[in-house]
Amino acid sequence: MPHVAFATSADSADLTDDDRQLAAALRERDVTIDPAVWSDESVDWVDYDAVLVRSCWDYHSRIGEFEDWVTAVAAETTLWNTPSTICWNSHKFYLRDLAGRGIETVPTTYVSGADSRSLEAILDANDWREAVVKPAVSAGTDQIWRTDRARADSHQERFESLRDHEDILVQQFVPEISDGEWSLVFADGAYTHGVLNRPEAGDFRILDHFGGRRPVESPPPDVQEAAGAVVAAATDELGEVPLYARVDGLEVDGTFTLFELDLVQPSLGFDRHPAAAGVLADAVVERLDEL
Repeated sequence: MPHVAFATSADSADLTDDDRQLAAALRERDVTIDPAVWSDESVDWVDYDAVLVRSCWDYHSRIGEFEDWVTAVAAETTLWNTPSTICWNSHKFYLRDLAGRGIETVPTTYVSGADSRSLEAILDANDWREAVVKPAVSAGTDQIWRTDRARADSHQERFESLRDHEDILVQQFVPEISDGEWSLVFADGAYTHGVLNRPEAGDFRILDHFGGRRPVESPPPDVQEAAGAVVAAATDELGEVPLYARVDGLEVDGTFTLFELDLVQPSLGFDRHPAAAGVLADAVVERLDEL
C-alpha cells in the first residue's frame, strides 16, 4: 500500500478542509496518508513513497529554509510538485516568463533591489492611476497594498523598505476584480473545476477573512481554454506537467488575464467541488504506479 505525506505548516497540521477531501479520496484508493509539518526536523521523509506539498502556509516567510527543505526531501523521496516547479513558481517573476510565452498577464513592472525608480515614477511611466504593490515571494495578501498617484509619495518609504529586502511587483490595479476572480484547477494538466471569488464591496482582496465570497458558478468555455493555455505554457517552460495547478485570473475587455499561477500549495476548492478531489487522487495514484 503506498504511503504518502501531506506536507503542511504547524498551523494546519490537522489538514485543511481541502486536504481532508483529497486525503479521503486517496484512502479510498488504498493510499495511506499522513500529515507532516514540513519544518519538523523529526520527520523522516524517506519513509514515504511520495510527499505532496499542500498547506505550508509559512513558506514565504522562510523561503531559504523552505527551498533547502524541498531539495533535501527530493533527494530522499518523490516530491510533488517537483523542486524545479516549486522553486520557479515561488518567485512571482515567473509571470514575466509566461508573458514571454504569449500569456496575457496583468500589466506589471518588475522591481529588483538595484532599481532606483520611485513608486510615483513607475505609475507615471505606465500611465497608471492606481496600482497594487506586492513582494515577489508572498502568500495570500501578506505585505500587499493598493496605491495611487495621490498616495505614491507617502507610500515611498514603505516601498523602499520592501525593495531593500526583496524583489517587488507593481501591477496595474484592475477594477474588474470587483466582478470576481476565477480560480481554475488542473490535475496532471487536465481541467477539473473552477471557483469564482468575489471581494467584499470596496475591497480588492478575495480571501474569506477579508469578506470574500465564493458563489457556485462555472467558468465559461473561453475562460477554461485560456486557463488551459496558461498550464500548457508553464509545462513548456518547465519541461514537465505539474501534478496540480490553480490558475487565477479574470476577464478584462473580454480577454482572460492571468493574475497568478499557483503550483506550490494552492487551495483547490474541493470543499465546493468534492468530486474533483477524486480526479486529483486518480492522478496521484497513476504517478505512484509509475515510481
